Amino acid sequence: DSSTCHLRDVILDMILNNIGLHTESSLNLSLMMLGLNGSKQNCLNVILDLINSSHFILSQKTSSSASKCFEIVFRVCELTSLSPPVQSQRELFLEKIRKIGFWEAQIFRFLGTSGPLSPSILHEVSLSYHLEHDSESLAPRRGNNVLHSISWLLKGAAIELRALAELNRPSQFISLVDTLLSPPVPLLQNAL
Repeated sequence: DSSTCHLRDVILDMILNNIGLHTESSLNLSLMMLGLNGSKQNCLNVILDLINSSHFILSQKTSSSASKCFEIVFRVCELTSLSPPVQSQRELFLEKIRKIGFWEAQIFRFLGTSGPLSPSILHEVSLSYHLEHDSESLAPRRGNNVLHSISWLLKGAAIELRALAELNRPSQFISLVDTLLSPPVPLLQNAL
């Protein structure tokens, strides 16, 4: 199990280290592994599956990998200067995550509550971070990784809001803004 985690981290690190490298075709190894060459079997689909699991995101063993996964989703969203075929695959990916409500679901998972007695993941991690920050345990590191995941998620959501505005998609734009700012308690306000 630890060798699987290590291998996954090596692959995620390699993707992150090379995702922005420009080549003549604008398609590098990271972009191929992510499926931006049109491959149906790709790391981007695996990444979406991984971060769909709260256990993967919150586990001390895998929270670092989860943070890298969220960073990769952000990096794909912010990619520019791509060749037309690669740009087309990137757009297909963005449409896919819009269709499944990725941004809203992930934001609600991290910032939303299930009721007055069930705090958000952000609040739970913040409380445990303060209580355990001076300890030698892995909990503070896990808390940092979860906070990094939230950070990458919110950065990606900001890019998505800009893209939706530019694409003139008011209903999708409003849905994402409502997820962040709608009453009775806006998720962003609740998170603060």
